[in-house]
Amino acid sequence: MSRVALVVNPASRAAAAAVAAVRRACADARLGAPLVLETTLEDPGPGQVRYAVAQGALRVVVAGGDGTVRLVAGELGGVPDVILGVVPVGTANLFARSAGLPVRDAAVRDGAARLLAPAAEVAVTAPGRATDLGSARLQAADGSRSEHPFLVLAGLGHDAATLAAVRPRHKASARWLAYFAPGLRRLSHPHHLLRLTLDGRPVDAGPLWSLLAVNAARLPAGARVVPGARLDDGVLHAVLVAPAGLRGWAHIAATGLGTVGRASTEEAYPADHPALRYRSAREVLVRAPGPVLAQVDGDVVGGIVEARIVLHAGAVQVAR
Repeated sequence: MSRVALVVNPASRAAAAAVAAVRRACADARLGAPLVLETTLEDPGPGQVRYAVAQGALRVVVAGGDGTVRLVAGELGGVPDVILGVVPVGTANLFARSAGLPVRDAAVRDGAARLLAPAAEVAVTAPGRATDLGSARLQAADGSRSEHPFLVLAGLGHDAATLAAVRPRHKASARWLAYFAPGLRRLSHPHHLLRLTLDGRPVDAGPLWSLLAVNAARLPAGARVVPGARLDDGVLHAVLVAPAGLRGWAHIAATGLGTVGRASTEEAYPADHPALRYRSAREVLVRAPGPVLAQVDGDVVGGIVEARIVLHAGAVQVAR
């Protein structure tokens, strides 16, 4: 019986490299060959995790981007005896960056398993550390509800619309830089009249360009979305983004760039600014007067009028 299972998307151009790297890491650690489970369009990860656990796997490694990682993590939430390992082969890999895992920004193709070797070694051998897991319950305009796990952040507004505007072929060629142009095109869009409640207390948020509920997020350039946020601090960090013109965006950019190279524990929230405010909570409730786009770890969900976002402290054990 294999102690390690690997969940991988066979359509990824890095799939073969990830499988080879994890197999090598397992062999080096004398753990035996991993149980390789491929995702499908119908089941992009959760079913494979359930099968792996039923087969007795003590560690589930996922090779994928933030979307696949969050689905696997969501299935392992509350399963303390199984460790989650991550081999990041997505576009932005925000969770891997936030967790301090080895990340290769260059596209990894078949035959480049050596580029993934450091990440595979950590995923297969590092001890599990309690990591917070978020959950976003989204309600659409037609009354339907869906629940989405996340490790990095959930958001509503133009942040989600920016992600929705990125073309898949640009993601494949330009990687995380593909988000730049769509983001610029939405800088001047009108703000949303979102109603915000934190831990049951209404907040006078005013019109917002975007509302983010962040576990912890480190960007490819090294900036942190929330100064001081950690994956194990047990706190949701609500970020109220409301820039007015270029000066507002300049303040947001300067705040993010000011965190580059600094330890995540070195800073508390910056002082409130009209363009950018931070609040903390265990539960964030957002209501919109009309349908808006939402996103959870980069996956966009349309037509949302309400989002209830909660944090489950230390719900998943992550190798890091």
